[in-house]
Amino acid sequence: MAVKITKRTVEAAVPAAADTFLWDTDIGGFGIRITPRGVRSYVLQYRLRGRPARRTTIGIHGSPWTPDAARREALRLLVQVREGIDPVAERIKAAHLAHDLGFEAYVVRFTESYLKTEWPDTWREAQRQLERYVVPKFGTRPLNAIERHEVTAIFDGMRSTPAAARNTHAALRKLFRWAVNRGDLAQSPIADMTAPPAPKARKRILSPDELRAAWLASYALSEKPGDPFGPWLRLLILTLQRRNEVSELSWQELSEAEALWNLPGARAKNGCDHQVPLSPLAMAELKALGWQRTGLLFTTTGKTAISGFSRKKAQLDRKMLPILQRMADERADAAGEDRAPVKVPQWQFHDIRRSGVTQLQALGVAIETAEKVINHISGETGGIRGTYNLHKYQSEKRRALDSWAAYLNELISGNEPSPNVIAIAGRRA
Repeated sequence: MAVKITKRTVEAAVPAAADTFLWDTDIGGFGIRITPRGVRSYVLQYRLRGRPARRTTIGIHGSPWTPDAARREALRLLVQVREGIDPVAERIKAAHLAHDLGFEAYVVRFTESYLKTEWPDTWREAQRQLERYVVPKFGTRPLNAIERHEVTAIFDGMRSTPAAARNTHAALRKLFRWAVNRGDLAQSPIADMTAPPAPKARKRILSPDELRAAWLASYALSEKPGDPFGPWLRLLILTLQRRNEVSELSWQELSEAEALWNLPGARAKNGCDHQVPLSPLAMAELKALGWQRTGLLFTTTGKTAISGFSRKKAQLDRKMLPILQRMADERADAAGEDRAPVKVPQWQFHDIRRSGVTQLQALGVAIETAEKVINHISGETGGIRGTYNLHKYQSEKRRALDSWAAYLNELISGNEPSPNVIAIAGRRA
């Protein structure tokens, strides 16, 4: 039946026992199909020279497919037909590209087929950077649809995290090169793009006042009962592990009987299994959370780890300021000096690790033990150390973290920590 396809004619069409069609009087082959259940879909029927007629569905009636929108799409497809292009074949090709060459799926293939074998020590971090910064931008977009200016926009938004930007660029550049070598991509969109500048080496150390203020302010981070950010920050300080390693901590990794955290290599930045002795202060924090057998320690959804660290960091700085001001005022009053306003100098959560390692040195902990505490590999991959020195430093690590916790305990209580809070027995040269 031929009618003028309008909103009125489409919605007035009565379903029948079988599919029925209304064909537009203005555009040949453009029409609407009405199913027995009343579903109305815009369609286009066409014929390429020398081939049988084909029909393709444009979309179901409603938003965004109004009669005018469907008519414009039909005219666009008919232009392709006149040029000898089959719209159905193009749609199949697009689906193939989205499935096989869609960016998100390609990251998985790249990780399994290249990163795991060629970047054995860093593949997890490379995968994490791609999934965190690039996949949300491109999703299922085919590789050949990604343009250089879009990649540039990603790195423009990462100026505040230069290390992550540089690492992400390296992984993304290799992914595109790999795709070109496999014939999945004609040319990399970032073939000659300059890498983001290397980050300047950070030397920021939190002062004793700042550590104390951060700890005390952590109790004010909870916006509602059960908010995990305060306990998360305190455990971050006590264990000196990486931010994501602590935030993604599960109860299955913890042993209450052994006072031990078994961090699997799959979650560690360097891919190495790591055991973190838990000090009495850390155990107290875990007991306050309520020991459980399964699940995440720090979550607001029950399913995913906490996030939103930038917002919480800004909130923490605001909570630290009056504490720092009070300490500065008390010190000025005791010295008979004028009070002066203070501020919170810029710092990052990662600076806590550097601050802790620095203080461990002051407490008499050997550097190799401090490196073992934070699961840092340095100069141990070859020679005698890499081959024969398999000592795990477990007892030294426990004494070091107990000493660190005792230092913090005195600091938090307002006492001036002694130079050597806990004697480090068996100190290594």
